[in-house]
Amino acid sequence: MKTSRESKSLPPTKALFGWGNLIFLSVIISLIFAAIPIIYLLKRTFSGDTNLIVTILLRQKTLEILLTTIGLMISVAIISTVLGLGIAWVLQNLDLKYKSTFSALAILPIAIPSYIYTYTWMSIIPSLQGFFAALFILVLTTTPYITLASIAALRRTDWSQIEVAQTLGFNQVKIFRLVTWPQIRNTVSAGTLLVSLYVLSDFGAVALLGVDTFTRSIENLYRGAFDRSGATALALLLVSISALLISIEMRSKRQLKTVRTSNRLYRSTNIHISSGKKIFGYLLILSYLLLSAFIPMMQLLINFFGSFEFLNLSKLLQASLFTISASLLGSLIALFLALPVGYLSAQGSRLGLFADKSLLVVHALPGIVMGLSLVAFGSQFPLIYQSIYLLAFAYALLFMAKAVGFVRSSFMRVPLNLMEISTTLQQTHFQSIRRVMIPLATPTLLTATFLVFLSIMKELPATLMLRPTGYDTLATQIWSHASILQFKQAAPYALLLVLIASLPAFLISRPDKNSDSESSFS
Repeated sequence: MKTSRESKSLPPTKALFGWGNLIFLSVIISLIFAAIPIIYLLKRTFSGDTNLIVTILLRQKTLEILLTTIGLMISVAIISTVLGLGIAWVLQNLDLKYKSTFSALAILPIAIPSYIYTYTWMSIIPSLQGFFAALFILVLTTTPYITLASIAALRRTDWSQIEVAQTLGFNQVKIFRLVTWPQIRNTVSAGTLLVSLYVLSDFGAVALLGVDTFTRSIENLYRGAFDRSGATALALLLVSISALLISIEMRSKRQLKTVRTSNRLYRSTNIHISSGKKIFGYLLILSYLLLSAFIPMMQLLINFFGSFEFLNLSKLLQASLFTISASLLGSLIALFLALPVGYLSAQGSRLGLFADKSLLVVHALPGIVMGLSLVAFGSQFPLIYQSIYLLAFAYALLFMAKAVGFVRSSFMRVPLNLMEISTTLQQTHFQSIRRVMIPLATPTLLTATFLVFLSIMKELPATLMLRPTGYDTLATQIWSHASILQFKQAAPYALLLVLIASLPAFLISRPDKNSDSESSFS
């Protein structure tokens, strides 16, 4: 019988024998699926009119679009990171009343898509337009991602180091800079990367607010030009920017040791500070909640109560059922495709790590690009073309990267000593995975499914292009009314979407759970 040391030294694919080959093949299949939109962009671009492509790429307008997109991305990333990290630090470290309630409420805005934020604020301020309006909306939209990641990272900091720093007389700023930040840096920077990718791929907010970013320009070129190679050329440029961001984040990431034990080594406590700073903490959280939750929800309710004359219950029910069914199917496909990639990535496999980062590039693709590629792909397969299955497949490709992050982290958090004990009990490596690793990872895998389900419900451009004829989701109904300023008609669909999305958002952020929510960010 192999010792636990010998079992531990075996590469995962060799330890699994036939199962290793199956996992390897599954990862290759996932990468092939993920490559469909990239292959489409390359094929469509290089088969188009070269002169047209060069003209579009070198025109003054494209430079303006590039500067606008980069400027918006950097501005949102900086403000969201500072604001989200500040909220997380206050919630995790200060002795506040109703802390659990505040923690849940600070994450719940993750359920509100950018186009609903835009719709509600435009109904309050009809003149809302332009770059700074988009900056405001996208900060409200993306801050919860940083808050969620930062809270989870702060929960895992080694409090003993902070206690040592306190005994040395360090103030809170110095403690954060020298002790806390090095421990949470990777998670926060990965969260900032996802915020940046979100801004690059956002369509709803910038389209409604009239901001010329890449996504809006790609949409305009796609709708207005017979030769779509110009649109795909811009999309390739956007993919290149996303790949560059991912590469920079990978190079800047410091290697931190992940503790894998069945004993909990960390603890946290509240920092006792002056009442003035505590009041500032309350004001920070309440101000964000006022702008991101209270005012938008009140405006939605006002519009809803004024929409009864336009309310069509059968359409509302049909859109709800189609939204839930398509989102659930897409999230299950995403999790299925993500499992082998996340497992190999957790084992340190080069193939797994490559696939993990490659999927982030696909995640950064605008929904319209995914829609274009799968329209071309699906037209070759009449059985799935214009069906819920093709739409769910597009959802899975768009958001598989989020599922991979959770899968990877959930497997990495499984205590090694439990796997070694299983091996000493004459369990094969696969039996140990099935009986020990997967049951322990299941709660986080459910969280991954909830997060992907939530993200899919909010997806707009891909849905507009790929939904079956005659079927509308809540998102498409909101867009069809909000784009022509029919705010009251859009209200029932917007309110119902937020209410449905709030359930998985609450399950992800519920205050009684000490989950590794940062797993999708680290």
